Amino acid sequence: MDPTYVAGLHNLLLQTVAPDTNVIKAATAQLNQVYYKDPTCVPALFEILATSPEQNIRQLAAVELRKRIFQGNGKHWAAQTPDIRQAIKAKVLETVLTEQASIVRHSIARVISAIAEIEFQANTWPEVLPFLNQATSSQNAAHREIGAFVLFSILEPIMEGLQQSTSALFPTVSRLLADPESFEVKITAVRSLGSLAQYIEADDKSDIKTFQNMLPEMFKIVSTACETDNEDGARYGFDVIETLLILEAPLLAKNIPDLVRFCLAIGKNKNVDDAIRQMALNSLNWTIKYKKSKIQSLGLANEILEVLLPIGSEADPEDNDEDSPSRLAFRAVDCLATVLPPQQVFPPLHHLVTGYMQSPDPGLRKAAMMAFGVTVEGCSEFIRPHMKSLWPLIDSGLSDSEPIVRKAACIAFACICEWLEEECAERHAILLPAILRLTDDPETQSSACTALDAYLEILELEIGQYLPLIMQQLGKLLTTAPMKIKAVVTGAIGSAAHASKGNFAPYFEECMTRLKPFLQLTEEGEQQDLRGISTDAIGTMAEAVGKDVFRRYVPELMKSAFDGVQLRSARLKECSFLFFGVMAKVFEEEFAPYLEHVVPLLVESLGQSEGGTDDVINELTAQHPEAFGSGDVSSDSIAAPAGDTSVVELDPATAISVNSAIAIEKEIAADTMGTIFEAVHGHFLPYLEPCTLALLEVLSHYYEGIRKAAIGSLFQFIRSFYELSESPLWEPGAQVTVPLHDKVVDLIKHALNPILDLWSTEDDKSVVSTLCQDLAETMSKVGPGLLKGHAEVRSNAAFACGVLVENSETDTAQGQTMLLSRLKPLFEVGPNSSSPELHGRDNAAGAVSRMILKNAGSLPLEQVLPVLYAALPLKNDYLENAPVYRAIFHLFRTNGQVMLNYVDALLPAFAAVLAPGAEDQLTPDVRAELVQLVHLLKDQVPDKIAAVGLANVA
Repeated sequence: MDPTYVAGLHNLLLQTVAPDTNVIKAATAQLNQVYYKDPTCVPALFEILATSPEQNIRQLAAVELRKRIFQGNGKHWAAQTPDIRQAIKAKVLETVLTEQASIVRHSIARVISAIAEIEFQANTWPEVLPFLNQATSSQNAAHREIGAFVLFSILEPIMEGLQQSTSALFPTVSRLLADPESFEVKITAVRSLGSLAQYIEADDKSDIKTFQNMLPEMFKIVSTACETDNEDGARYGFDVIETLLILEAPLLAKNIPDLVRFCLAIGKNKNVDDAIRQMALNSLNWTIKYKKSKIQSLGLANEILEVLLPIGSEADPEDNDEDSPSRLAFRAVDCLATVLPPQQVFPPLHHLVTGYMQSPDPGLRKAAMMAFGVTVEGCSEFIRPHMKSLWPLIDSGLSDSEPIVRKAACIAFACICEWLEEECAERHAILLPAILRLTDDPETQSSACTALDAYLEILELEIGQYLPLIMQQLGKLLTTAPMKIKAVVTGAIGSAAHASKGNFAPYFEECMTRLKPFLQLTEEGEQQDLRGISTDAIGTMAEAVGKDVFRRYVPELMKSAFDGVQLRSARLKECSFLFFGVMAKVFEEEFAPYLEHVVPLLVESLGQSEGGTDDVINELTAQHPEAFGSGDVSSDSIAAPAGDTSVVELDPATAISVNSAIAIEKEIAADTMGTIFEAVHGHFLPYLEPCTLALLEVLSHYYEGIRKAAIGSLFQFIRSFYELSESPLWEPGAQVTVPLHDKVVDLIKHALNPILDLWSTEDDKSVVSTLCQDLAETMSKVGPGLLKGHAEVRSNAAFACGVLVENSETDTAQGQTMLLSRLKPLFEVGPNSSSPELHGRDNAAGAVSRMILKNAGSLPLEQVLPVLYAALPLKNDYLENAPVYRAIFHLFRTNGQVMLNYVDALLPAFAAVLAPGAEDQLTPDVRAELVQLVHLLKDQVPDKIAAVGLANVA
């Protein structure tokens, strides 16, 4: 290694931690432009890592070395000679043991992991596993700590080439979990356990059992971390627990009761730091969500509620956005009510609530009100028949002597307004005066105004007699209340306008005079919140009074909305977009002159990034390349800030936070596109293509709100474009007798296929519900031409119909005859059929099989089964084999003698999917059950089994 090159690199690294910003910039530029583009930097950085007397430079060299190993998909590492690579691999294992600084040791461990990720794929670093065994077995606790962290660093990325060795690592991890003196070793072993879990296959019973045997020790370690206020250790432990919850392998299956009780014990322990209690309650929430079937079958709801409600009695922080044990307890109650059958949740909760409301402890009474409120969403239909007997609880809460109880009752009432509108509206004579009184009380003013806003949203005819009193009270609060409460009051004014519609006209001008000044507020925080809510309220007022009354305000208010966008606040942009949509609905084609300014803002919004800064992402990519698809790391160096003497390892869970405000802004932007096209008609056509492309781009967005909005607007585009085409009225029937306009067909082709593709993979019920509703509405508008002769569309539609039948909670028997008639043509394919047509047949087979599983008794099986089984074996979409064979198993169990009539048709298909090399055609569980069926048939029709080569299948 050229000493001059190494010295020059070392000197530049020193300059990157100098207290002079200009020196840092110059050094960083030279590193990136000269050194880091040269593969020689790899051995040079390693030499600095191993020999520099400066701890912060050794640390920085390790961080940069890891980046350079990954750079260009490992090109820098591959460019080294075998001798250099071997020397580094040998020396780095020695260096990590002799390094004295913990932070540097951890960074060297990450270097080892980076090298291993490349070398393990070629099986060219066999020395690592013996090194780990030796280090983790050492009598020296420091060496065990190093070995444990290196093991974790190697396991964490889930790298290729390690799968075959994971079972051999179980004894090592088990030994580390029981380390006799180092808690650091134990907690690192817990982290390794979480990574190791991700290598375990769902059907590997041996590894699952071995893993489960280590869980009690893991719980003890996490419990110790919690009880000793070791926040990092607790966080690592709960991260592992949450990882285990989402894995396909049933690693926690036998331990769910223990896990629930463990989380509850930590969550209720006031001697434990609140941050750790919150971690436990968060993990409980995930346990309820992901293991709901186990929670339900074990009847754990009552036990959970009995612990959560006392936690809910604790004081809440002043900041509404700040988490606390009490708030997380109610979040878990909400989750219980949402995912479990209401009869398991509400009866025990009602018993607790009734008892708590009699308690002299106001905290318990507050907990009763809050718990009642958060369960309404999940249990609304169960609660509805009993509301008359439940209202005294709310009435008592609203008149309680303690402010915290009255505030909680207001919050509960707002929840009830959302889910039980009719029951709330019919008690207006009692509830509205009670809420209005609480808006005068400074201690309950904010919560009461929120409740009033929610109530006004659902009052319609009933509001007329109270409107003067309501507006008088809201006007007074708008003058006297603090700014934070003014925002809630302004929202209530909008709700009053929405409820009263034209009757709001007498109050319109005064409200405009009061609200317009709020549109000039620019400071972040409460000012921008008030500005946004004022924009929303004014839009609602416009809908109430109509365009003739509102028209003179439009230019001024549109300018204010555009100015709000320029403030770069996601919340204000969201409000501006909503306002644009409202103005389009109110003024229709009169809004057209604004399109050239509005639509580009909407398209730009959908295309913006939501992550952290590029610098943060680059550093995270270097430290956690497994979390970023390509593994190709930017060559940019991340220099330490001036005056900083160390490089701190970043945590991807905290350093990159999804910007939910921007996600909601995008949702509104997507929704507004459809609203505007519907309102302005043909004036939107110049913007149709860029908007369509922008919406298609976000169909796969992680946030379900954006997916729903994009689906809704794309279907709205189809409906609006169809109306513009002035096509003749479509005629009912499976065949298209009234063809669509070519341009409409083109739009359908581009928009509908991606939507139906989304449908086939969507796991959010609300998205599927939105899609079904919009599809039905669009079909009613456009007719059968929506699915016009397009094989891929028909294929996706067949899949979607099957999934819809399978998951429907209503009786689908009446529509099955029609659906079968629509599916039958998809089975009529020949050897020269196109790929989409062949996929269509497989999807039709899957759909019919799902119908059989749902309600075989309502189907004419003697007509259905010959057609279905003639389509086997499936040759294009093997995922549909799962419903096909589940339906076959179901029919053999319920109609065994009848199914023997179809053995001749089925056995060749069985042989095809069980043949060597066809392992990818069936999931392991389906394959295992099919093998069992073959063995049963072997006793009844042995000759036929032998004839198709299945006599020895296993």
